[in-house]
Amino acid sequence: MDEQARQLVGLIENITYYFGMQSIDGQCCDEKISHGEFRAMQTALRRNICTMQNMAESAAVTKSGATRIAKRLEDKGLANRQQDQRDGRICCVTLTEKGRELLNRIEDRLIDKMKDILTAMDPAMRDILVISLTAFVQATGQQTDERGQLRESCCGNEASNIPRID
Repeated sequence: MDEQARQLVGLIENITYYFGMQSIDGQCCDEKISHGEFRAMQTALRRNICTMQNMAESAAVTKSGATRIAKRLEDKGLANRQQDQRDGRICCVTLTEKGRELLNRIEDRLIDKMKDILTAMDPAMRDILVISLTAFVQATGQQTDERGQLRESCCGNEASNIPRID
């Protein structure tokens, strides 16, 4: 089991590096956003509406760091901040159409990259990979939808199956 754990850590590190979103200059996918901003935007899209706490956890920063990220996203026209309707102490972040379009562009690049890799694999191995990775993520205690996205809700809104803007 120790050797398998070591192998998996190495494999996950290689996958993370290959699909990494941050360039040498700290920009995400040449889109003039930081990796932290990208992670926060992913969380906001996945949750539809998310709190500063959600953003902080996603970007691995403090709540004040998440507030600064949200402010930068708002200044760039990628997100809006609003008070939760049920609890005015909670500030929620939603993506604007511009923010959703940006994430779609980034996601499309990643999908193209993944298609190149999957094309080189045997179809049966692709199926095994999807099944295995789904089981791995579920074993971490997080549930996913049919696209492999975490199913979460925040501020009273269920966030699964949020449509893409095409």
